[in-house]
Amino acid sequence: MSGATEELAAVQGGDGGTANGRCLSPVATAVLGVFLLADLVFVCGALVSLWPVMLGLVQPGTDGGAGAGASSWSPFGLGGWSLTADTAMLLAVILCSGLGSFVHAATSFATYVGNRRLYASWLWWYLLRAGIGVALALLVYFLLRGGLFAGSSGAGATNPYGFCGIAGLCGLFSKQATDKLREVCDTILSTRGDGDRERGDKLAVAANGDPDPGRP
Repeated sequence: MSGATEELAAVQGGDGGTANGRCLSPVATAVLGVFLLADLVFVCGALVSLWPVMLGLVQPGTDGGAGAGASSWSPFGLGGWSLTADTAMLLAVILCSGLGSFVHAATSFATYVGNRRLYASWLWWYLLRAGIGVALALLVYFLLRGGLFAGSSGAGATNPYGFCGIAGLCGLFSKQATDKLREVCDTILSTRGDGDRERGDKLAVAANGDPDPGRP
């Protein structure tokens, strides 16, 4: 699903304005809405507390490894987490992708609730939206760090604003990002033929039922 408007149009156009299934109950709808708001509060609160710690660690010219120093991070006052530059960047990517996923899920949620078309069958889509965005953002982050910054000095050579912005876009536009990664893989790992089809039934059989040694 690339957007709430397209999702709603698909439901309306596919079956004349009705969908197979039952609408989510008002109580369940309220719980889901509170869950989305709680997700926003958690992500924003954790990101605001993490950001100055990460900027203090991710500095130009620093190594960013385990021996490059660490800082303490206490999200919501819950203990102290010792972070290096690399772990701080990973956490920032996770939180920013969760923020982008919230925008996507909340927009879809508000659209369907406003049109009274929030069906119970879509519940798991909303619950898994953040996890999908986070997983995709991490893959893109590793791809960019490994492909574009392989010869750099570490996390200090990265731009945290750029990477976090890309992570947020991966959470917001997870379908488009997945399609783009598929295009990249199709280009890099392209083959001349269908390997599975060409490997099928390669052993020729002679008239007597034995393998024909003269044919592959």
